[in-house]
Amino acid sequence: MLAKHSNHGDKVTFRTDADAKRYLAQRSIDFQTLVGQYRNFNESVPYFENLVGSIWSISPGAKVGLVDRQTGEKKFEVHGPGTISMSTYWAHFETAWKARNNAVERISFPELQVAIVYGVACIEAYINHRVELWNRDNAQDRLIDSPTNKVRFDDKIDVWIPKMTGGKKLDKSAPNWMHFQELRKVRDHLSIHPKSVGFDSSFWELAEKINNFRTGIAGFLIQLHVLFNERIPAIIIRAFYAPEVEVVEVNL
Repeated sequence: MLAKHSNHGDKVTFRTDADAKRYLAQRSIDFQTLVGQYRNFNESVPYFENLVGSIWSISPGAKVGLVDRQTGEKKFEVHGPGTISMSTYWAHFETAWKARNNAVERISFPELQVAIVYGVACIEAYINHRVELWNRDNAQDRLIDSPTNKVRFDDKIDVWIPKMTGGKKLDKSAPNWMHFQELRKVRDHLSIHPKSVGFDSSFWELAEKINNFRTGIAGFLIQLHVLFNERIPAIIIRAFYAPEVEVVEVNL
């Protein structure tokens, strides 16, 4: 997945697993040895895993801006010291992934809520990112979601995406869509519009929802990137292939 779809920056296109294996062999790397070595999830994959994140630090006195290459439009500019993010959806995902890991380490439902809130936000931000690109290139057929022209999220999925991709639709039969819907309900009921004075969650429910983050957020994002034939930040692919979380009971 990293070879075929990630933002590793290599101009080579890997259409099959065999393509990636030949590429590694040319660099004296045995594929099967590599597979065994990287069963340790914390290791980084050579050549195919871009470790650069979405948020960059700006040194004192430096000035950094983001300019649209096609139009020349300056999106924003920051005078250091400070930080700058090149992608809203990507930055949201990084925040969500960090909170997801905190939820595992601390056995924390509130941390999972943070992960879900930012995870759902990054899905919405990615669609907005694609809409912005569409509107830039289709001034006479713009897609508008505004206070006076509200568009439901489901309509963006069912109507806008096929329009922007030339007819390709999201496969809703995969677990990704179902798990996203479940996580969005958690976001709505407990985080955005809380209706109770407290909340409860068993460890098994916590583990289930943490695992659903892999498919409902990371997997959903991968689906969207593939539909638009856009390179995927490596952290999203890594999150999709993260080990499952399990609850282990110990009888003493």
